[in-house]
Amino acid sequence: MHTKEPYPSSFTDPEWALIEPMVPGPSKLGRPARYTRRSVIEGILYIVRGGCGWRMLPRDLPPWRLCYYYFMTWRQAGLWQKMHDRLRDAVRLQSGKKKPRPLRSSILRALKWLTTEECAATMLARRSWDESAISWWTLWA
Repeated sequence: MHTKEPYPSSFTDPEWALIEPMVPGPSKLGRPARYTRRSVIEGILYIVRGGCGWRMLPRDLPPWRLCYYYFMTWRQAGLWQKMHDRLRDAVRLQSGKKKPRPLRSSILRALKWLTTEECAATMLARRSWDESAISWWTLWA
C-alpha cells in the first residue's frame, strides 16, 4: 500500500497493479533492496513529467543515481515501451475501443531492415547521388 502523499506524476494503485508484474524484482543475491521498485519508478516519472534535472529529485524519493541507473537499464531492456503498451491497451479497453492489432510480418521485416546500418548507408549513398544529380536535371531558362 502507498503511504506517503503521491506526486502528480506517480502511478495510481490500479496502474501500478498492471505494471508491477513487469518490473524486475530485486536480486536474490546480496543484501535486501533499500528502495522499492515503485519508489524508483516514481522518481523516474518525477523527472520525466517535471522536466527537471536528475539531481533535483526530492529527498523522499530514491537517490538520483539509482533512479538514473534503473531508467537506463530498463530503457535498454525495452521495459518502458512494454509498460506504455500495457497501460495504453488498458485505457483503450476501458474506454470501449479495441486493442490495436499487431503489425503484419511484412511490416516487421521492413522495419527491421530500416534499422540496419546497411540500410542507412544505402539511403545516404542514394541521397548524395540524388543531391548531386538533381542539378543536372534542372532546366535552365
